[in-house]
Amino acid sequence: MNKAVFIAVPVVVLGAAAAAIPWYAGNQYERAVRAEVSEMSRLPQLPLNVTLVRYSRGWLSSEAVVRFTLKAQPNLFLDLRQQVSQWPDPNAGWLRVRSLPEWSGPVKAAFDYYFDGKPALSFDSVIGFDGRAKTTLTSPAFKKPSQYDPAAMVSWGGLQGTLLEGADRQWTIHAAAPHLQVEGGEAAGGMKALTFDTKWGADAATADWQGEAKLALAELHFSGAHERLELKDMSWATFQRSSGENVSLGYALRVGQGSSAKAGETTDSFSNAVLELEFDQISKKALTKYIEGMRSAQQVGSTQDHLAADKMLDLFAELLRGSPVVRLKQLGVETPSGAVSAQATITFDGSNLTDVHLSPDLLGRLQGKGHVDIASSLLRSQLQRKTRPQVEVALQQQGAQRNEENVRALSEKLTEAQLKSLTDNGILRLNGTNFTLEAELAGGQVLLNGQPASQVFGELIGPALPREQPTRASRPDHRAALEVPGALSLAQVRPPAPAVR
Repeated sequence: MNKAVFIAVPVVVLGAAAAAIPWYAGNQYERAVRAEVSEMSRLPQLPLNVTLVRYSRGWLSSEAVVRFTLKAQPNLFLDLRQQVSQWPDPNAGWLRVRSLPEWSGPVKAAFDYYFDGKPALSFDSVIGFDGRAKTTLTSPAFKKPSQYDPAAMVSWGGLQGTLLEGADRQWTIHAAAPHLQVEGGEAAGGMKALTFDTKWGADAATADWQGEAKLALAELHFSGAHERLELKDMSWATFQRSSGENVSLGYALRVGQGSSAKAGETTDSFSNAVLELEFDQISKKALTKYIEGMRSAQQVGSTQDHLAADKMLDLFAELLRGSPVVRLKQLGVETPSGAVSAQATITFDGSNLTDVHLSPDLLGRLQGKGHVDIASSLLRSQLQRKTRPQVEVALQQQGAQRNEENVRALSEKLTEAQLKSLTDNGILRLNGTNFTLEAELAGGQVLLNGQPASQVFGELIGPALPREQPTRASRPDHRAALEVPGALSLAQVRPPAPAVR
């Protein structure tokens, strides 16, 4: 064989293969984009319509435009424009994709103003030879006068983030933004140190997704002419875990410190506020059945309310048959007057369940137990705050003087009478410096501190202001108006009749 031919043949073959690689990589990416858009467009729980506006594929590069439109407001949409480079990079991978969101309407006008027409957010992705992908998120910083109030200055510290996608469908995201501030003008506010972290993965169906996400914020504050609000050390977290035929879902909200005030009023503050919920033993079968049912209904164009109601009833029945558990793991807050905390667990026995309509049998399958602890000083202060406006109105109607001493003294008397009524009737139990309420649901009956709720509330009579009319004493403090010989509700207090002299 001629040496030139011997050399030329493999060169041609290698050249053809090299030329085919960009075409093959572009073809595979186009198929992936179309499949992803098709899958998202069929998700009934997604509040967006997702459509592929166009895909222009070339040999070395391609361009795609995917549109996200709000179902509730179709005139608002977001176009995600993707610029795809299909020439393999030995140091990077098969593809490089730059994605640029393009907004519509007033959102576009605002972003064009603040970011000087440059992309407000960009995504730069590299798809590796091993199937992994890395995406860098970037939003540039700016500082400009407000578009709506030139006296106010808007400062955005930018955003940086990274998204890693593994070949095994594992997703990890970390993003951070140092600050967003609005200063000057009629109001000021902003946030500091925003971070977002998440890690999710899936083996098969949607119900098998599991992972966790956390959004944290070091500070959030607002101040205006009539009010002020400040929150510190905030976080929101969620998780989903797969276990056999069930999944567990959890949510947690925490605020380290908070304070608020309105013009002319004292500042309210709190710390260590927490709400933590967990939904356990949620049937994957029920979730999958609901998602597939809604997807089928959407495909045939049947989205009537009655069909949605039927699907929800089916989902409810399947969930109950799985014997779900709801846990209020933590609910609490600390205040200068004391703390309050609560925990509760509710279970449902779904074994051999056939009928899901409301019935004694259905209620009898419910069991629950929980308790609330509240500092006596906190409960007193809250009751006094609630009764104070009523006391002021009642004193005015009775013709008594509404000075601070009168209002405070009568509010305290009314509060103590209310607390005595609550403890005497078993709704609250004094436990050291706290009041405790223990509730239990079993066999269709509710118990409060060990007593049937029907008995407790049947005997409860609220404390109240005095029936008799306060005298118009010559003393300026009107101390006679503070005598409380009996217990009546404020609704029974009427303006006094003219005195006969």
